[in-house]
Amino acid sequence: MAGFFKGLFSKKDNGAGHVAEQPSTASVRQRSRLAEQAETYYRMGKEFMLKNDLERARLYLERASTLYSNFEQVYDECEAFMYDCDEEIGALEEEELLYNELLDEVTEKAGELSGRQSYVWGILTLARFQVLLEKLSSCSGCGILGEIGQILNLLGEGIGRELQPEEVGCLQDFVLRLYDFGDSESFVNPDNQAPVDGGQPLQVFDLNGNSAFTSIHIFLDNCTYLFESGFDTAEDAEPAELDFIPCTLMEDYYLRTVEGDIRRLPKLQEEIERVRSDFEFVKGDPGAKEIQDRIRTWRAVDLLGA
Repeated sequence: MAGFFKGLFSKKDNGAGHVAEQPSTASVRQRSRLAEQAETYYRMGKEFMLKNDLERARLYLERASTLYSNFEQVYDECEAFMYDCDEEIGALEEEELLYNELLDEVTEKAGELSGRQSYVWGILTLARFQVLLEKLSSCSGCGILGEIGQILNLLGEGIGRELQPEEVGCLQDFVLRLYDFGDSESFVNPDNQAPVDGGQPLQVFDLNGNSAFTSIHIFLDNCTYLFESGFDTAEDAEPAELDFIPCTLMEDYYLRTVEGDIRRLPKLQEEIERVRSDFEFVKGDPGAKEIQDRIRTWRAVDLLGA
């Protein structure tokens, strides 16, 4: 599925079969600033390509792509380089990069799981984003990120019982607003950041990497339909979107703030082990209470904390 997201420079699928008629609009002054920002990221990405630092190249090329994908005049102003940018991103999908390698592993392992198990794996992964999203929710225009706890409450409850219509409605409303947030200037603003214990501040835009935010949105959108029908219908539901699972490594943050090879960073290795541990857990077909207990445990994890 990773390749699917890279062709979205002119329109963006919201995961529910709807396509935005056009990218978001902004004032003329703001659009010029965003276009300059997109070109800066593109040039940074190309510079890292020349240095053969492909991980950081993708970081900045993807940021450029998000800017001209989401804002109409930015798209118009970036025609000179956006096609090359998209081609470079597509080529990087075939390289031996950390995300690509872990995504291949996740995709292979997901083939061994039932529909129910796949959705549980995704929910467990999402739970580990809670601490970071709540930190970022204090940033300007980012309050929706602070609602993730309520959403995880509903997902956890829905595993053990049928959700009420108003609860499903809450999920649906959140998914719609989350889509709009992903297209907003608040999402791409590098000044929107939160402190990290023992490290550089975390940017909201660090959630962009490897189409993480788009993939999370699609996963939650599919969850909404699943829980509307009842979690016991998972085998007949749309397959769970799991491309965001490797994104809990928060590569964009480390690539932006740490020099050199990030593969051996202890926090990344710990998270890779959690991903693999979750797979073994769900493959054992745990009951609702076991799953809910594990969700609670993961919701307290700080992916970047000391």
